[in-house]
Amino acid sequence: MAPLGYAPDVTPTTSELRLPAEGRYVLVAKRAAAGFAAVAGLDVEALDDLVIAVSQACENAISLTERVAGPGNGQIRLVFTLADNALEVRVRSSLSRAEMEAAAARHVVAVAREAQAREAQEMAMRVMGLFVDDFGYRMDERTGGLRVRLTKYLVR
Repeated sequence: MAPLGYAPDVTPTTSELRLPAEGRYVLVAKRAAAGFAAVAGLDVEALDDLVIAVSQACENAISLTERVAGPGNGQIRLVFTLADNALEVRVRSSLSRAEMEAAAARHVVAVAREAQAREAQEMAMRVMGLFVDDFGYRMDERTGGLRVRLTKYLVR
């Protein structure tokens, strides 16, 4: 059995998980991230760091979706890509066209509150990067979309 943190025979693969954009589903995303990290051979510390970063990415995606369309709308999609030297997780939030149109008609939140929430989210995104080896993100306030890429490199 190979020691933790070393996966000499990793088969490149990509898997996708779609979840409702609701806080209670973050647990499912965390469990999936932990499972992929274990398959990749990450050690316990690296596994925990990845789970924290994925949790933060999902919570931020849900928060943005809720700000745009209100609670209970949208979905988050996680794409796990396991390659020879890294495990990459992409988190993306989205709203359906009907959810976006309903949100536009309701004008969910005030502009002043939006600026404050945006600052908090920017800070949360930077903190999330502390737990992975490489990351990137892009927010679309108009559509409630958030795209996050988290990468943990495998030890060889």
